[in-house]
Amino acid sequence: MTENFSTVVVCDTEYETSGGEFDLRPGDPPVPLCLVAYILDENLNHVRTIKLWREQLLAFKHPPFDVGPNTLFVAYSAQAELTIFEMLGWPFPKHVYDLHTAYLASSNVLLPYEPDVKRVKQRKRLSDACRAYDIEGWENIDKAQIAKDIGEGRWRDYGRTVVFDYCEEDVDKSAELLRRQIRGFNRFPRVDTDRVIFWSEYSAKAVARVQAQGIPIDMYIWDLIQEYRYAIIDALQRRFDPSYNDDELIFDAEGSFNYARFEAWLVRSGIPFWPRLNSGQLDLDSDAFRLMSVFPGVEGIHALRDTLGFIAKARLPIGRDGRNRPSLFPFGTASGRNAHAKSIFNTHAGMRSLIVFSTDKIGTYLDWRTQEVGIAAVESGDENLKRDYLTGDIYHAIAYRFGFTNDPDRMRWKATQVDMRGRMKILQLAVSYGQSVTSLARGINRHPVIASGIIQKHKRFYSPFWGWRAETIQQAMLKRRIETSHGWPLHISTSPNQRTLGNFKLQGGGAEMLRWATVQLCDAGIIPCMLIHDGILFEESDPEKIEHAREIMLKAGRDVCNGFEIGVDVDQRLIGGARYCDKRPMAQKMWDTIMSVLKAVGALPRSA
Repeated sequence: MTENFSTVVVCDTEYETSGGEFDLRPGDPPVPLCLVAYILDENLNHVRTIKLWREQLLAFKHPPFDVGPNTLFVAYSAQAELTIFEMLGWPFPKHVYDLHTAYLASSNVLLPYEPDVKRVKQRKRLSDACRAYDIEGWENIDKAQIAKDIGEGRWRDYGRTVVFDYCEEDVDKSAELLRRQIRGFNRFPRVDTDRVIFWSEYSAKAVARVQAQGIPIDMYIWDLIQEYRYAIIDALQRRFDPSYNDDELIFDAEGSFNYARFEAWLVRSGIPFWPRLNSGQLDLDSDAFRLMSVFPGVEGIHALRDTLGFIAKARLPIGRDGRNRPSLFPFGTASGRNAHAKSIFNTHAGMRSLIVFSTDKIGTYLDWRTQEVGIAAVESGDENLKRDYLTGDIYHAIAYRFGFTNDPDRMRWKATQVDMRGRMKILQLAVSYGQSVTSLARGINRHPVIASGIIQKHKRFYSPFWGWRAETIQQAMLKRRIETSHGWPLHISTSPNQRTLGNFKLQGGGAEMLRWATVQLCDAGIIPCMLIHDGILFEESDPEKIEHAREIMLKAGRDVCNGFEIGVDVDQRLIGGARYCDKRPMAQKMWDTIMSVLKAVGALPRSA
């Protein structure tokens, strides 16, 4: 691989993100402190070292090394380094190899399904990757502590020399990690370098640009929510917590969710089934809550779980410019999705009403229409599923086909049959989760005999899909590996959760679509504010750019789905300073409750 490049640059930067002489707050753009780079030849031999401190970095209008087509730029979690490039106004390297992305691909292993075992998620920092490749380092450095101190502006406690040495240690180990990745080492085969460079267009370049953009937040309302948070938390619990009058509350007065008490509440409430993770723990993902929302109280618990801790802990990183800048953590999940954290989109949809764009901007949220169903239709070659998807509303198609409605007008049905449409979503989720007949019957409000008949009809009518799903699981278990359409791998140990394997190509295909669209958007100069699995948030002043963004997303769908078009809908279009307002009833109830408290305590006028 490296023989294609005359120069390889292995780089690391240190920067401040909070405190320090610049009095930074979480969410502010980082301020660079130093840079260390090893310049290697095409055989990965060390040629020279570059070390630059802050004042030198700020004086450069261009990186201190070549970033053209003959150079490969290498870093671990390279979006961090490219964020510094962005802050300094430097052009990005033509070719980037993100060591972190390469390690995630090599170590993305689906462990055995062991319901009785509770696992701790493995960390995948540079030091963890180096240990996996038997690379020793940082013996005389408390890496975690010095990294924290530098980030919080306390680098003077160490001095410039120690900080440089620490930064160079990262570069030295990164260079050795690169050598072992491209040559193969022990249990790790040689990485597919072309794929890593392709993936890095997203995980390094595009992610750096998106993270720098940020989401505009109504700071006036956010500060009021913080000031009156205990009154708001109590009001939300009174309205939405089904355990509020029980002896064992699911949430405490601080809004903290108690896993054990929730599990006990499920038993007391007679809920017979709840999806579980590979670790055996209850699945607390949004899809699991949506699947089980037919049981009384579950939807409220979901809303509270995603809201109370968010309000009480106030860990949303918002810069002085009023922008929430979350970490996207590209390829952070097994399917290759982002594992974004500390975003307004990590909380309940009701809290998204904190998003307000300036009056001269158009805020737009575009999302792919029932993305995973479209991908399933293409992957399985199921012509019936394709036709039903192309009607524009798969949920209406299913309801009409299985006798839940006689209304052929999908738009009228969608507007008038909100509850029924929700039940069709549950039916579709049940297919993915392998839900029991009893639970499905409860979900669609039908007798178990009817629910069983619907599953059998689904299997007969969409038989190519069911056959493809079974074959996908079988082949994955035989080969001990499964890949998305664009090559993101999942390695399999023993006794995997078959539901994970059955859904992998659907979720992974969606992740591919998002990545490919984001790269093309950034290349077109349309930088998203946020990426949310099957949707993208934009802030533009030119409506033609929004239409161009939609065209790019449609094209990305066709590229991933072999020409089959995955629809793209305008979920939000906010003009003139309009507030983001999620359409779902629970989201509106949550926000209305918060506003009611602020009005009741006199923080807002009654007409606000």
